[in-house]
Amino acid sequence: MATNSVPRIPAADKTVWQTEVVPLRHVFEGLSDWRKRKGKVYQLPALFMLLLLGLMCGKRGPTSIVRWFRQLPFEVRIRLRFPLGRSPAPVTLCRLLQDVNVTDLEHHIQEWVCMVNPKLVAAGAGQRLALDGKTLRGATKRGAAAAHLLAAFSHQLQTVVGQVAVDCKTNEITMVVELLDLLMVEGRLLTMDALLTQRQIAQEIIERGGDYLMAVKENQPQLLTDLRICFQEDPVVGEVRGVARRVSKGHGRLEVRDIVTSPALKGYLDWPGVEQVLRIRRTVTTLKTRETHTEEVYAITSLSPERGRPADLLAANRAHWGIENRLHWVRDVTFGEDHCPVCKKDAPQAFAALRNLLLALLRLLGHSNMAAAIDLYSASPELALITLGATTGK
Repeated sequence: MATNSVPRIPAADKTVWQTEVVPLRHVFEGLSDWRKRKGKVYQLPALFMLLLLGLMCGKRGPTSIVRWFRQLPFEVRIRLRFPLGRSPAPVTLCRLLQDVNVTDLEHHIQEWVCMVNPKLVAAGAGQRLALDGKTLRGATKRGAAAAHLLAAFSHQLQTVVGQVAVDCKTNEITMVVELLDLLMVEGRLLTMDALLTQRQIAQEIIERGGDYLMAVKENQPQLLTDLRICFQEDPVVGEVRGVARRVSKGHGRLEVRDIVTSPALKGYLDWPGVEQVLRIRRTVTTLKTRETHTEEVYAITSLSPERGRPADLLAANRAHWGIENRLHWVRDVTFGEDHCPVCKKDAPQAFAALRNLLLALLRLLGHSNMAAAIDLYSASPELALITLGATTGK
């Protein structure tokens, strides 16, 4: 297996193996080593690569990763550049996650994603980013001070491009500015749920040259009332409303999404940069029973009618929830994040950053089903090593 090329998988596997990637070891080689020279046994990149390899093969925490690693063939352990006959203890991996400069780690991961995925750069002004938070329940139960993470997730690429921890003494709203500092906001559309629909956040995005699409709910009562009245009334003179519809069918359901947009409240609403208001009506029919459920949601955007067409806004609104089912759900269910006991200092965020990195790699290589990908690699740790770029023990 002394090859540096990405392996070719049998045709029966639907995974697309065409993308050349920079070995993930390079992410960790750029980190400054804070450990004291005395007693340092393992290389810093080797420890991080072990964590990634364990996650890739279905292990969920430092203890299970170390226990599994000790059962691997000699050749696999050498390939990770561990000393002959030595393997780290679980506490070593825990301390690694606790003490790493997590801001530096996130920065190096973001650099790697941009480097290996030219689409991220090519998307440029057309890129959409979803902002949303996630609580790490396992870490929260164990008293972690920063077990809530606020992330920016690319709609198109399905990868995390920035992430910050939210301390228990603050909330997502106050941490948005710190997250925006990590992102290239100019020319991009940022989507978010109602919690982040705040004037100061809208102002920050506009000042940085970006645009927003914000859901409006009861936490902004006056704004919600204004939007409801706007769409209850007939169009005023000169008002041109845009409409679009999207129909989809699957899982025994027929879903119809209708959007109506209006520029009528521009100049009326006390809200930074608002150009259009939206009403989205979602009608779901269960085909077997013919039962129908309808819900309406409202939103505002800084995109003008010329730049934000109804069909595009409808697509952006729906794609926003990819951060829930393509990121949060996968980390919870497939990677068992909520059951992970790592909780001290910055360890929850650092471990989550590694999961984000692994998801980016797997999607870059064409995997759409993360559970199936883990089954593939758990059956062949050698293949996982090659995919991670650990192709030599030198």
